[in-house]
Amino acid sequence: MPERNAPRKTLESWKQIAAYLDRSERTVRRWESEEGLPVHRREHQKQDTVFAYTHEVEAWARRHTRLPEALAAPVEAPEVAVANSYLTEHDAITRTMHCYIAGARAGDSGVMRPAFHTDATISGFCLGVEYGGSVRHVFEWIDANGPAPRIQARFARIEIIHTIAVVHLEVEHWSGKLAGADAHASDVFTLLKVGGEWKITHKLFHWHQLGAG
Repeated sequence: MPERNAPRKTLESWKQIAAYLDRSERTVRRWESEEGLPVHRREHQKQDTVFAYTHEVEAWARRHTRLPEALAAPVEAPEVAVANSYLTEHDAITRTMHCYIAGARAGDSGVMRPAFHTDATISGFCLGVEYGGSVRHVFEWIDANGPAPRIQARFARIEIIHTIAVVHLEVEHWSGKLAGADAHASDVFTLLKVGGEWKITHKLFHWHQLGAG
């Protein structure tokens, strides 16, 4: 944390923030809305402008990961090294999760299968009934339910620890033959990095009753 009166380096636009993180503007906008990337706004008569403090961006990245000692050790620019390592793994994990989301939205298990480990399992509750077993039950349900085009998925948490990760996903506006008109599911996924790729090993879920929190 910088001293109270020390000058703070600022990034004065989405373009500068994206360039600093070496990602697209679309990606950093999504991180700001879904994962709390610290972006500030200045109000103007016609259109607000955005800015970010580099020390806050670096602190945000550090809070989202735990790294091996070799990566966490001081180097020429430790904050940047930590941030870049986290962002690389974060992007790979979200790609895996978006594969799952796309399959759910399309009602096609074939789309989401590449996101899962071959031995993946599930457990959870749906309308008060406990379920568990192989992930094939998810695939069968997705195919039977059909498309759910209004699905909205929100990443509530992503934690990366070396070669394992935990993702908390809130999925709203489920629809389809089995889901009904407007259902909501809370999912917690564990992932394992296998052969350089992140794969879902377990899906833990709670299917909310309609009209319940």
